[in-house]
Amino acid sequence: MLFGLDPSPAHACRVLELGCGDGGNALSIAQALPEASVLGVDASPVAIERGTALADAAALENVRLRCAMFESLTEGLGSFDYIVSHGVYSWVPPPARAALLACVKRCLAPKGIAFVSYNAYPGSYLRDMARDILAYHVRDIEDPQRKLAAAQELMQTIVAIEEPSPFARVLREHMERMLGYSDALLFHDDLAEVSTPFYFHEFVEHAARHGLQFLSEADLFESQMRDLPDSAAPLMAGLPDDAVVREQYLDFFKNRMFRQTLLCHAEASVNRALDDREIERCWIASSARPSEEEEKEEQQVEPAQPPQQTFATPEGFTVTSSEPLVIAALHALEHAWPQALSFRELLEQAIAGTDLEVPIEQAAARLREVLLQAYLARIAQLLGSPPSVAGDPPERPLASALARSQHAAGSHALSSLLHANARLEDELEPRLFELLDGTHDRAELARELDAPPEQVEEALARLAWVGLLQAE
Repeated sequence: MLFGLDPSPAHACRVLELGCGDGGNALSIAQALPEASVLGVDASPVAIERGTALADAAALENVRLRCAMFESLTEGLGSFDYIVSHGVYSWVPPPARAALLACVKRCLAPKGIAFVSYNAYPGSYLRDMARDILAYHVRDIEDPQRKLAAAQELMQTIVAIEEPSPFARVLREHMERMLGYSDALLFHDDLAEVSTPFYFHEFVEHAARHGLQFLSEADLFESQMRDLPDSAAPLMAGLPDDAVVREQYLDFFKNRMFRQTLLCHAEASVNRALDDREIERCWIASSARPSEEEEKEEQQVEPAQPPQQTFATPEGFTVTSSEPLVIAALHALEHAWPQALSFRELLEQAIAGTDLEVPIEQAAARLREVLLQAYLARIAQLLGSPPSVAGDPPERPLASALARSQHAAGSHALSSLLHANARLEDELEPRLFELLDGTHDRAELARELDAPPEQVEEALARLAWVGLLQAE
């Protein structure tokens, strides 16, 4: 929308996921968008069977999972508003990559948007080096668990050896990061038989051969290059006015290792001058809270200067402002989270939170400008439809059916209604979660758990905050 396109409304769209695995992402989309229709395709019959069983347990009737190779998807799927292929393109051989993009072109609706992620150069040269080392070490091991254990043992050894050379330090730091991966991620990304990174321009050229064009990165934060030194100005000014060239140089500057790219049809008219008026069609959410690390020393400011306030997200992204409209808007989003506000709701609450007397058109223009910058800085989210998630825990809390089914199946990562992974903490939350079927009021929950009511209230508030409780 910001780039001048008019994609289909998310709340009732058709979604295709290519390489859906056991449906973790497809099922999460289906529960977050109950009026949408979701189809997941994967070559693994075991994964499809597992995902279908979970969809049945969660009573998700708007999602289907199908076992098929990309090369066989030549007809019969229909048209889709959104196509997702995450963690697939770099991990399949060339014929499957071509078949994947051919399927995207064939199945993407005229106004459709596709998401494709892949490993990127130049950063992935470091990943290639680590991959080659691990491949040599586990070359004679067939069993997946033994292969994982051997790879982790080698990485731990390399990390522990304090070789002083800068080259050894780079490898050591990368393997230390890899030790933080889940077993599934390490096995899929770094121990797979096929793992092929690409320069960004190579991926875009491949997409163009299939009638698709680069729209943007899925996260526009990744297309920002902030605080460039003055010395970089001549080089940047000399680059062509070409989005692909500039994105490629950003990869050079950032040594980027991974990309999540949006594609659309080659004939779509893309306007790269971001239009903040489109924000009025969006829902806005933000997990930013007033920072607990405000300046402790008194600021030497003029008495008439308005005080500043800093807001920070859990991921550490911050915004500081002394502008009353901005501060009031951030407080409104804080109180609404995890729910989202329409632009008009946010505008009304922001104006009501100040004593400013300005024309509403002027306030709206300033709020749009601020929200665009907040979106680009990962402070605010812009959404096509609001999540059906509880704000404050209701009297009879109900956890999402998918998350309850995942928990019952022994999964530690639960799909929230915010389309993100959430985990249960401490000893109380797993026990509490099993009771959140909407039949127990909060007093009954405390009695069932033999726990102090205030402790149960605190746990419910956290579960609501991470998006695991359904709206009434």
